[in-house]
Amino acid sequence: MKFRGKNLEDLVVTLSFQDGTSTDYGVHKYFTFKEKEYFAMLPVNEKKELDHSKKCVLYEVQEDAEHNPVVVYIEDDREYEEAADYYSRLE
Repeated sequence: MKFRGKNLEDLVVTLSFQDGTSTDYGVHKYFTFKEKEYFAMLPVNEKKELDHSKKCVLYEVQEDAEHNPVVVYIEDDREYEEAADYYSRLE
């Protein structure tokens, strides 16, 4: 799977949470919905493989000046719900 020519299988993002913890996530799916791009992400295990037994999270994806993917937290609950509903139909 690629994002503008970059292999997403190799992308690992450390997400930090409000409780002070952080977890490494990898990209499970990349999709476009309502003219925005999203990553559906799963935690990675110690072998750096996606852990399909865990809950998937969605983040909007943008790109930086060097065209690398940057994940952006979706603050709008409605946008998240609509994107999640769309994603569930892709499965």
